[in-house]
Formats: sequence, structure tokens, C-alpha cells
Amino acid sequence: MEDFCYLGSRLSTNGNCDKDCQIRIGKASSVFGRLQDVWRNKYISLKVRVRLYETLVMSTMLYSAELWPLTIPQKKRLDAAHHKFQRRLLGKDKVHNEIIRNQTKLQRTDLSIKERRLRWLGHVLRMEDDRIPKQATQRQMDSYTRRRAGRPRLNWIDTVS
Repeated sequence: MEDFCYLGSRLSTNGNCDKDCQIRIGKASSVFGRLQDVWRNKYISLKVRVRLYETLVMSTMLYSAELWPLTIPQKKRLDAAHHKFQRRLLGKDKVHNEIIRNQTKLQRTDLSIKERRLRWLGHVLRMEDDRIPKQATQRQMDSYTRRRAGRPRLNWIDTVS
């Protein structure tokens, strides 16, 4: 078994989050699609629609994202989905991402994920030393184990730092 679902997150043996990222975008798209009537309603102000988008769609898309060791293609995929949702929210096509972000006052997904990571890190650092999450962040790989050739895989501590 290469990967399995645990508490809504996809865990894989190689520590890769490609599948989880893809599934989260799909779930966010599903949530966004169910709210089409809200996005099209002109009587609901943009501020309220953006707030609904943040709480319902963004929280679905970025669930447990603070633990993902994101690669550049994954960041681009998340940002592309984020901007696609914002365009559909505003009812505009073929507009630059910066203009869309200025109108909605939302930040890029990688910055949101950085905020979430730092919030989680603060939470973990305040934990007592015998707690498993704190032990996991402080654990180092044994020096006697051999690793495969090539660039080492990203781990959470390296991503945060």
C-alpha cells in the first residue's frame, strides 16, 4: 500500500503530497460549484462573497496544507486553482492575477500556507517536550543510514526555515 486516507488527508510512504494537493483542489472545486447561486447573486456584496469564499472554499483547499512539503509545481497548481476560483467569483475572464487579487483583497496561496505553518510551529513549540509533534520536529535522521543519490527530499522543518 503506497498511500492511504487518514482524517481526510492522504498519507503516502514517500512523504509526497502530490495526491493530497490534487484531492484538496478537487474538493474545493466541488464546494465552489455547490455555491454557484451565491457567486452569481448580485444582491450579495463582493465583501460577503469573498468572506464566504475564504471560509468555505479556501479552508477546504488548504486543509492540513501547513504540513505539506510543497514543491514549486504544487504551489503553481494551488495558485492556479485559487485564481480560477476568484475569477469565477468576480465573473471575469482573462484578467491579470494581480488585478483579481487587488479586487478581492486575498493573498496568494503560498503566503496563506506560510502563515498557517508559522501558526502551527508556534503551537508545537509551546507544547511540552514529551508530546509527539514536538518530538517529531526535533528528531534528526540517524547519521548511519544511507540515503539515495540526488537532492534530499524536503522535510517540514526545512520547509518552515
